[in-house]
Amino acid sequence: MEEGKRNGVFAMTTTKIMTMMMDKRLVVVTRAHNNNTNNNNKEEEEEQQKLLYKFWEDSERLAILGLWFSLLAVATFVAPKTVGSFDADLIAQLVSSPFQGQVNPLFEALFNSLGVVPMVYACLLVPGGGEKQPKLQPKFFVGASFALGFFALGPYLIARTPVINGVKKSNLGFITKNILESKINALLLTAFSGFLYFWAFSHVFDAAVVSEFVTLLTKQSTLACVSTCDLIVLSLVMKTAIQEDLQRRSSSLSSSASSDVNPLFYLLPVLGPSLYLLTRPELEE
Repeated sequence: MEEGKRNGVFAMTTTKIMTMMMDKRLVVVTRAHNNNTNNNNKEEEEEQQKLLYKFWEDSERLAILGLWFSLLAVATFVAPKTVGSFDADLIAQLVSSPFQGQVNPLFEALFNSLGVVPMVYACLLVPGGGEKQPKLQPKFFVGASFALGFFALGPYLIARTPVINGVKKSNLGFITKNILESKINALLLTAFSGFLYFWAFSHVFDAAVVSEFVTLLTKQSTLACVSTCDLIVLSLVMKTAIQEDLQRRSSSLSSSASSDVNPLFYLLPVLGPSLYLLTRPELEE
């Protein structure tokens, strides 16, 4: 009897000890799981912080913001008020009779340049943006810039987070890979830009054409005034986009070499950036 009691007490004691050990193990596992969860949450928070670019701490982004408000002020307060359907008729002539002398040649070259520059920005920004920022896709802003120019593109240039590393050509979408990265596309942009320069310079020494353009810009057309200022601003902020694109493609070069941009590419409006697209290195596969 006594031996049976001893065995029963021993079994109960052993069971309690095992239960306590299991409880402790469960606590340890739970704590480890909580620690892993906390670490994952911290990593996600840090990643989110990286994506939230603090543009207010970047003097260059603040300058772009200032240019955006300046362009808005020009469009609102400075540009001449169009009388009647003058601007609508101007656009109709540009579309229906391109380069036929129906519109002032200088303005016609400038207006068509506003079709080239957004395409250049698409080639510079879309391949390196959007993968890590699903809520800030460059293609939407670039697409809108074909109609709204810097008014649409400016907010993206201010708020975006630069993506320099980890961009592979094999990961790009069909349009990005086959059109925006295409040298044929770059050649067409360069050829058309060169034609626009030829068209403008073949008329720039005609005093009557220059006088007509100045009158159009300062007295007759809101479209002409805002379009001119828009092209100037888009050209002024081109350097950073070109520089980032070159760094994205120059992993084999030194940091100083990959950040050196030929001044011709951003100092020569429209044609310079098109030449950059024609000569830039390919993305890694």
